[in-house]
Amino acid sequence: MPELVTLKDVYALVKEIKQSIVSKEEVERLLETMELLHNPETMRQVRASEKDIRAGKTKPVRNVKDLLAEL
Repeated sequence: MPELVTLKDVYALVKEIKQSIVSKEEVERLLETMELLHNPETMRQVRASEKDIRAGKTKPVRNVKDLLAEL
C-alpha cells in the first residue's frame, strides 16, 4: 500500500526546496568571485591594497571625477 502524503507534508517539502533554490544572479556573482579569487595577479593586488590601507596610504575621494583624475 502506498504511503499517504498530507498537504502539510507537501507544503514542508516545497518550503525546503524553495529555500535551497539559488537565483541565476547569485550563481553569476559566485562564479565572478571564484574567478577573482583564482587569479594570482588580482589576489596580489588585493593583498597590496590591504597592506596600503593598514599603513594609512589612502586618499579621500569625493566623486568619480576626482577618482578618475588620480588615474
